[in-house]
Amino acid sequence: MSEQFSQFSIQLIKRVLVDKLGFKMVEVPGSHYVFTHPESDTLFPLPILPHKKNVALMNYRTIYNILDKRGIMKKEAFQALLREESKRFR
Repeated sequence: MSEQFSQFSIQLIKRVLVDKLGFKMVEVPGSHYVFTHPESDTLFPLPILPHKKNVALMNYRTIYNILDKRGIMKKEAFQALLREESKRFR
């Protein structure tokens, strides 16, 4: 695996953010996804990647730092949730 990419796919990240953490997602066609979490007044974009391609490490770190700083979920808990969900959908 390239050091530039996380071990988690964009599909998994989207599913966890929307289904487990209550984010809303809007696609800007051909460009990126915008995730919003009204309860914490959080908003961040993610670039659109081909199906099953892993999220760039920089974007993954941005996500868990935002979740932690906004009080949504600690980094370790987010990583554990991603690992758990990835096992369920193999």
